[in-house]
Amino acid sequence: MKKHITALFIACLCAVLCTSMAAAENRVPEMEVEVALRPDGSAYITQVWTADTDEGTEFYLACNDSGYLSITDFSVSDKNGPYTFVEDWDVGASFEEKANKCGIVETGDGVELCWGVSEYGENRYAIEYVLHDLVGAYSDADGFNHRFVDEMSFFPTDVVLTIRNQDGSPLTDETCDIWAFGYDGQIQFEDGAIRAWSESPLKSGQHMTVMVSLEKGILSPLRTVEDSFETVKEQALEGSDYDPDAATNDAEDEEVTGGDLLMLGAFFAFIAALIAAIVAACKKLRKAKQNKQMRSVEYFRDAPNDGNLNVTYELGRSCGLCRDDSLMGAYLLRLISDGSLEPEGEGDDPKQVRLRLVRPPRTEDQYDDVFYTVLEAAAGADGVLQPDELERYSDRNVKPLSRFMDSCIREAKQTLIHNGCFKGAVCNGPKDLTKEGKRQLDEIMGLKRFLLDFSLIHERGVKETVIWQDYMIYALMLGIADKVAPQIKKLYPDALPQIQRFERCVGYAGYYNGILYTAYQNDRYRYEASRSSGSGGHASFGGGGGFSGGGGGGIR
Repeated sequence: MKKHITALFIACLCAVLCTSMAAAENRVPEMEVEVALRPDGSAYITQVWTADTDEGTEFYLACNDSGYLSITDFSVSDKNGPYTFVEDWDVGASFEEKANKCGIVETGDGVELCWGVSEYGENRYAIEYVLHDLVGAYSDADGFNHRFVDEMSFFPTDVVLTIRNQDGSPLTDETCDIWAFGYDGQIQFEDGAIRAWSESPLKSGQHMTVMVSLEKGILSPLRTVEDSFETVKEQALEGSDYDPDAATNDAEDEEVTGGDLLMLGAFFAFIAALIAAIVAACKKLRKAKQNKQMRSVEYFRDAPNDGNLNVTYELGRSCGLCRDDSLMGAYLLRLISDGSLEPEGEGDDPKQVRLRLVRPPRTEDQYDDVFYTVLEAAAGADGVLQPDELERYSDRNVKPLSRFMDSCIREAKQTLIHNGCFKGAVCNGPKDLTKEGKRQLDEIMGLKRFLLDFSLIHERGVKETVIWQDYMIYALMLGIADKVAPQIKKLYPDALPQIQRFERCVGYAGYYNGILYTAYQNDRYRYEASRSSGSGGHASFGGGGGFSGGGGGGIR
């Protein structure tokens, strides 16, 4: 009897595993969405899905109506031609009954557009429909905030979305404002159209939501809304990394008297003093709380977060452990430690020190190579970085530097999200971390505590895999290099000349980092102001609330 039960259990387990493996093979790795805006505010939408399936009978695409959306003219075609539309679509029909057919199923939230898988293997489906009342006429502008791609059962998927006027009139930065939410990618104006695309495949929990504001007169929407588009915008920007102040239209100018200016000046002086006092008090409280928390974690002696500098920086910066300007300084110091950069004209004054580029880095981190390439371009033909030269170059050629920093931060966020460290899409402190995120934060806190107690290292033990130069790199990131260096000297008296030289290198790295970070920060201010005001740029992971549409989809 036991043998029969065991055999039955194994058979059921195998069936479940086989079904799961088969379902996992269903993929839609690429999705192209074309949106043609019509004068009445409706949109003719075409979605092209590149699919690879070996399970299921139908695809479905849900669209919640949000109280005003409706869909007509739904059709599907593949390489063999158009599908037959079925009035009463039967979700429970067989594979053969659904083949080369499509239909619409009404749900409590809206509708589902359905079509047969038709044949297993690789296939391309063109899904077309008219979405009515997408664009609304608000009191101050016309526009929409719509989720064009919601979470799908077959993610990960790369998505490209193009929005244009059906009559060919251009959509430009002069007449439109654009924002995007829910994915890692861009939204830009290109060739008279709005184009959004993912830079890494959309995964579980992600979506592509796009908000567009249009000047009055571009369209004549039938849907009229008794409210301003600013209300839509405020709701969408909440929880995003867009700056709401930059995204808000300026109020109309009013005549200001001299008395008004004096009162305004006094008011702002009072507010500034009050804010400064509150900030100082908050910093003091946060530092006390952080120190208390740090004393509760165990020492961590290895490189935290699997040695990923980007993750340590982003997680530490979000939780107040790392300074915003510390990452490039850490990379500079690591290149010096690696022998890729060689200081010339050593002394106490970093302004008098040059950095010679000796050779590409020998580390296994690709970001060291990218950063070295940026420095190589700045150094010029002689291969020597000088402070004045670097400052001039950075001001005029800041884009490669900004791309490097943005890439570091993006890689860190993707890694943390992938590892399940964030409760949501963003992190503004320990409260936004999961159990795993707090564990990784404890590694950083544990290392900081260990470094501050470094003189006790003989009692605590030291990992041979981490040398004191590596500790100094992390000490620089954590803002405690000045406290750690004296302890290293005490611990390694025989290496005092090398330690003193490396201590000076920390100063050089900090000085050159200041030049680079200032240029990067200035570029970020310009970019973020433009991005938040609706000129396009990187999409926000969070935000996008108040959207219409959505509902997900998949294969069943």
